[in-house]
Amino acid sequence: YYTIKDILGILIMLMLLMILVLFFPDLLGDPDNYTPANPLNTPPHIKPE
Repeated sequence: YYTIKDILGILIMLMLLMILVLFFPDLLGDPDNYTPANPLNTPPHIKPE
């Protein structure tokens, strides 16, 4: 009984994860990825020597 319940729980969790990843991939992303880049200046995390 517990084996069937465990397998069913794992399958449901995997299905929920796959739905989240495949249908809504932007929910867990970094919002900085959507800021447009400016090619004329150096990003602040790059320090000149």
